[in-house]
Amino acid sequence: MTTKILKPVRAAATGSPTAADLMESLDGFAGSGGVCGVAVAMSDEPWTSAFYDDRTGFAVAGDGLRLSGPSPGGVAELLRLALTRLPPLPPVPGEGLYLDADERGVLESEQECLVLDLVDDLRRARRGTVQFDIAVDGSPSRWEVLAFVDDDRGRHLAALSRPRGGHRRLWWLPGTVARLAEFVEGRVPEHA
Repeated sequence: MTTKILKPVRAAATGSPTAADLMESLDGFAGSGGVCGVAVAMSDEPWTSAFYDDRTGFAVAGDGLRLSGPSPGGVAELLRLALTRLPPLPPVPGEGLYLDADERGVLESEQECLVLDLVDDLRRARRGTVQFDIAVDGSPSRWEVLAFVDDDRGRHLAALSRPRGGHRRLWWLPGTVARLAEFVEGRVPEHA
């Protein structure tokens, strides 16, 4: 399922730097920790944004945009600056869902009906996708997939955890910058 969500973005991201690559290459980043990331967007006009905040200063660079200065003081504020090219779109209505799978990819019991809801969403007309690669305090992302997916109803947040003990979880939630910041900070919802 995540292949269908992100297939056009993966092609655009080929050759793009990862968050780890950017930790030393962005002007002014001392590497003392904080948040560093890359956003690759596929929409009417593809664009990229690289950003960091080392708790002292921040910088954002990408496609004609360059911002820097004292740290804005939080992940949500940094992401808002990094995503200035993101068209405004409300989060999709509803509460969203999550799917849990074991090491074989088998869903937990009683989640089959949620797959049908997700498939219905994936059939909707796509307006754009933004895929994120974000490192926190020098550690690679705990997310195999972290993305905004825009359709005709609004913005979704897709997050797929890396396997832990063979188990993984896919969240499909109404998408906002504040909710994205929660995932980057590791404050993820236990329930959709």
